[in-house]
Amino acid sequence: MRKFTAGLLGMVAVAASLIVLRHPRPNAQNGALDERPTPAGERVPGQISLERIRELGY
Repeated sequence: MRKFTAGLLGMVAVAASLIVLRHPRPNAQNGALDERPTPAGERVPGQISLERIRELGY
């Protein structure tokens, strides 16, 4: 009986963690572009945006 209860609690914990991880977080600025911070000493962010790739002609 204890193994069944422990297994059931484990299954509930895994399901709850999956629900929390997959739930979308509310965005403060809906529809706004994702602003990535620029590292210190750099002029451009480390990850290039889709708009910038299009500007470069790729």
